[in-house]
Amino acid sequence: MTQTPITQLADFLEDLRHVAIPDNITFQARLCLLDTIGCMIAGAGTEDSKRLLRAETVTNPGNICSVAGGGRHSLLGAARINAYQGDIFELNDLIAGHASIGIVAAALSLAQARKASGKTLQMAIIAGIETSSRVYNAFYPYQKPLDEVGIVSVGMVSSIGAAAACAHILDLNTIQTTNALAIAAGWANWCPAEVIFGDGGSAKPMLFGGLPAASGITAALAAAEGLTGPHNILTSDKGFFATVATQWNEDAFRPDNWALAAPRRKLHACCGYIHSAYDSIEKLVATTALAPSNVASVTVEVPVYTLPAIRKPALPSTPNEARFHMQYMLAHALAGAEVVTPEMSNDFVAEFARPEIQDLTARVSVIGAADLTHYHQSRVTINRKSGAPLTAANAAPRGSAQNPLSEAALISKFTGLSTPVLGADRTARLASLCLGVERLTTLRDFCALMEAKPS
Repeated sequence: MTQTPITQLADFLEDLRHVAIPDNITFQARLCLLDTIGCMIAGAGTEDSKRLLRAETVTNPGNICSVAGGGRHSLLGAARINAYQGDIFELNDLIAGHASIGIVAAALSLAQARKASGKTLQMAIIAGIETSSRVYNAFYPYQKPLDEVGIVSVGMVSSIGAAAACAHILDLNTIQTTNALAIAAGWANWCPAEVIFGDGGSAKPMLFGGLPAASGITAALAAAEGLTGPHNILTSDKGFFATVATQWNEDAFRPDNWALAAPRRKLHACCGYIHSAYDSIEKLVATTALAPSNVASVTVEVPVYTLPAIRKPALPSTPNEARFHMQYMLAHALAGAEVVTPEMSNDFVAEFARPEIQDLTARVSVIGAADLTHYHQSRVTINRKSGAPLTAANAAPRGSAQNPLSEAALISKFTGLSTPVLGADRTARLASLCLGVERLTTLRDFCALMEAKPS
């Protein structure tokens, strides 16, 4: 075969089977599992998740795999439902875009269906995230503007990663794995930016996780049966990199460094582009005892490329729009909220009815700054009615690789998301199994605990 990034990734995945994985990497994979399942469980009770469950039951019925916070469904149905639920509150991690939501959903369903061990599941998550990260790092610094291409890269990146995870579970050989990755890339959703950052209704959570998970599972199973795929789909003159970026870096496919060594996870239930400025404002308010009534105006500087996603000209009209509305979310920080909670978007009508949120949203201006190049960077100026302006710059929001969430913080997040759905006892037991998943010879009890009712 001609050497391409796809074939290099397949070689990497084969090598991964034969090397000793560092303890810190396996530990981070378990935290990805814990964090992602918590997000899935939290979304189970939403009306949109219930609607999707009914639709999947009509179009793709089955009783094979566990649904977080629910019962059982088909292989692809469970993967799509779990991923949708896990993305609905924008709390899933930011590793390689949003790698875990699609990869964990795909790997968990296929591992359960194939009666794989916990160690196999853990290794599949590592294979998937490390694959996605190499694709993501090759082009991300060179992305074209969203309003030029209209595509968000997560769909393609996570589909390839999900296929890598599934190839590991199916024990595919190198040629089959190459084709699984290539087929998944060809079958990936195009991930339209309008649905995510614009007038997307309730469809968005399927794009980052559910569709990549289904593409990855189906592609790996198809490759196992001998189907082949376009090995040059990333790098041809009409391929993915040419579509979304001005150039790409082939060195991204060669490094030995582990993406899981520097994870990015979410504390706030909103777009990751908002977190840096939110943390700055939250800290200024907390340290100065700034009252909402003393806020005259707020100017927030962010990287130019993020503006089409988070600077909104009108008030949010759906929960999804609220999660990507910087002015609205920052109003909560100015009002003293330490973190963004799911209720801020789910109950946005009631939230915006609060006079201080209405007033503060209108006082926030968001502008681009050419010297800011990563969404972790921001600058904030709060002009007070009384007192000197308050300023802050931030390049390390909570949850970023530079300021990671601790194990204790992630367990607390998981507990807060899962307990209302599963109860305290089942939540504690499931957390323990997540953190010890590599010791499980079967996933039967693990998956049964995810479900809302005991099996």
